[in-house]
Amino acid sequence: MITNQIVRELIQFSGQDYPVTSAYFSVQGKAGIRKAHLVNLKQLIRYKKNTTYFRQLSETEQSSVLADFEKILRWFSVELDTAVYPGSICFSSTGAGFWKVINLKIPLTNELVIQPKPYIYQLSKLFSFYRRYGVVLVDKAKARIFEQSLGNFLELFHVVDNSPEKVKVGGFKGRQERKVERSIHQGVLNHYKEIAQKLFELNKSHDFPWIILGGRKEAVSEFRKHLHDYVNGKIRSVFEIEPAAPLNEVFERVTEVSKQARQEYEHNLIEAYHIQKEKGQALEGVEAVLPKLRDNWIQTLIIDENFRRKGVFCRKCSYIELTPLAECPEHGRPLERTQNIIEHILHIALQHGVNIQYVSQPMQRYGEIAAILRYPLAA
Repeated sequence: MITNQIVRELIQFSGQDYPVTSAYFSVQGKAGIRKAHLVNLKQLIRYKKNTTYFRQLSETEQSSVLADFEKILRWFSVELDTAVYPGSICFSSTGAGFWKVINLKIPLTNELVIQPKPYIYQLSKLFSFYRRYGVVLVDKAKARIFEQSLGNFLELFHVVDNSPEKVKVGGFKGRQERKVERSIHQGVLNHYKEIAQKLFELNKSHDFPWIILGGRKEAVSEFRKHLHDYVNGKIRSVFEIEPAAPLNEVFERVTEVSKQARQEYEHNLIEAYHIQKEKGQALEGVEAVLPKLRDNWIQTLIIDENFRRKGVFCRKCSYIELTPLAECPEHGRPLERTQNIIEHILHIALQHGVNIQYVSQPMQRYGEIAAILRYPLAA
C-alpha cells in the first residue's frame, strides 16, 4: 500500500498553471561512468526541448521548464552525494516555487517527464517492488526491530542486554542452582513478552504488510509463543542466523527471503480479490475500472507492474478516457494524449484514498488491472 507522506504531498501539489518536471536518474560508478550518465541526462533534456508538448507550452511555462532543467542538471552533476545515494528523484516547478528531492540507494530507470502534475508512476512501483515490511531479530537477551522501505532498513527499537541479573550459585544439594535456573528461565520469558508487546505496538502504528523473523531456531520458536495472534499471522518468513552476525549479512538474508514473502502476499491478495468477486464486489479490466474510479467506488486497485496503456486526459479536472474524444465532457476542454494512462489513474486513486497494489505475477486474465469495490454491484 502506498502511504508514504512524500507521495501524498506530490498528489496534492497544485502547479498554479505551471508544469512539473520530474527526473528519475541513477548516477553511480567510477568518475568516467558518472560522466556518461550526465551526458545521457543532457541528451534527455535536449530531446524534451524538441517535443510537441514543450513547444505547445506558453512562453512563461517554457521559461519555468528551462529553469527546471538547469536545477536538475546542477543537482545531479554537483550537489548529489553519489557515494551515498546513487539514485535520486527530482520534482521541479520553478514557476510555482516547487522543488522536492528523494534520494535513494536503489537503482532507477532514467526518465525525464514534463506534465501538469508530478510524475509518480515509477515511484509508486518502487513502493511495490521494495514493499515496506518489518524485520525482527531476537535471542534470549537481545532484540532489534527494523522497518524496510525503499531498500533502507530503519531501526525502530533495540535491546542490547535484557538478561536477568546473575545470581551466585550455591546452597544445599543444588537447590540454589535450580532456583537460579528457574530465575534465568523466567527472565528470558519476560524478555520475550516485552519484545512481543513492543512488536505489537509497532505493528499497530506502522501496519507492516508482513514481518520477517530471524535468530537462532530455539529462540525464534519460543518467542513466537508470546506473539499476539494478529502479529503472528503476519510472519511470512523465518530464517536462522547468529545474533552476532553483521547487519549487512542480516539484511542480505532478509532481502533474499523477502522475495518469497512478497509472492505469498500477492497470492493472498489475489485470493481476496476472488472472494470479493464472488460477492459481486470486484471487477477487472481498465474499461470496467475507470467508471468506478470516477465515482469513488474503488477500495483496492491491483495492477500488473508492467501494465501501461495509451489514453487521453483533461488537464483541468483530470478526467481520463481510453479513446480519443474531442473534448472533456465536464469542462468542454480539449483532451490531451498520454502514453501511460496508469499515471493519471494513480493520481485520482490516491486522492480518493484507494489502496494501490502492484503485483509481479502476470494478470492477463484480469485485463492487467482489477479492483475491489467499496460497495457491491447491483444484481
